Amino acid sequence: AWNLALRCPATQSSTYKNYGPEKARAEKAVDGNHNGIWDNGSCTHIDCETEPWWRVDLGSPRSVSAVMVKNREDCCGERIKGAQIHVGDSKAGHGKDDPMCGTITDTRLGSVSTISCNGLKGRYVTIIIPGWRGILTLCAVEVIAQGCPLSPVGKELAQCE
Repeated sequence: AWNLALRCPATQSSTYKNYGPEKARAEKAVDGNHNGIWDNGSCTHIDCETEPWWRVDLGSPRSVSAVMVKNREDCCGERIKGAQIHVGDSKAGHGKDDPMCGTITDTRLGSVSTISCNGLKGRYVTIIIPGWRGILTLCAVEVIAQGCPLSPVGKELAQCE
């Protein structure tokens, strides 16, 4: 599959500081490393706040087939519950104003949620938990290009290098 988000610029509403901000930054979700153990350094971590969000910039509007999100494996799987996936060209409302692909419901440790976007087009893919106060942690986010078959994870080429 063509992972449009691999090593693309990512931002998030805040960055958890307790373990050093380098460890928790937004780019960790698109670094190509799918490790779900927080201590291994490949997961994002947003502070406890209202409507935490994470966004990747694909560089230009792209047609998105699906978004795959890997949950933490070590603890705290429930933090991802209700996270919405939005695709579009607007940053308004932290992406909430862009069309929505779907909502993550699987909170099991290490779960991989594949949310279908049916070719929705946009430059930004945003993951946001609306109307909720909490922490958002993402261990991997892949944005699958429309028209590309799903293939084993880790075989993609990066468009943002």
